[in-house]
Amino acid sequence: MSQSKRDRLAEFFRRLTVLPRAKSFEDAWSQIYQTLNAVEDELTAIPFDPSNWQSDGRMYPPQADNIHSMPGRPGLKRVRTLGHNIFIAANGAMHFRMLGGSDVFSKPGADGKGIADL
Repeated sequence: MSQSKRDRLAEFFRRLTVLPRAKSFEDAWSQIYQTLNAVEDELTAIPFDPSNWQSDGRMYPPQADNIHSMPGRPGLKRVRTLGHNIFIAANGAMHFRMLGGSDVFSKPGADGKGIADL
């Protein structure tokens, strides 16, 4: 039996919390991608098929074409998902914000600095 999307998202954030702090944008991106897929593989019976992302109920990592530079903020990128903006810094810091504006998860990079510190 699959867990609710809310429970799976909470587990995704829990797992990101216990991972070592990311050292770079690429490291943070990899953690997000791999962790979300692992959560969905373990907690749902929904097979990985990105072509069905709109209808199958599985959460998918954002695609590379949804990465955007932030004007006036070199070293920071915004990654758009269905329900979130994910801000990832060159130091590996990550910050998730619901599209409605609520902050839901934040983690500093390997140097201890978060998105707000950069």
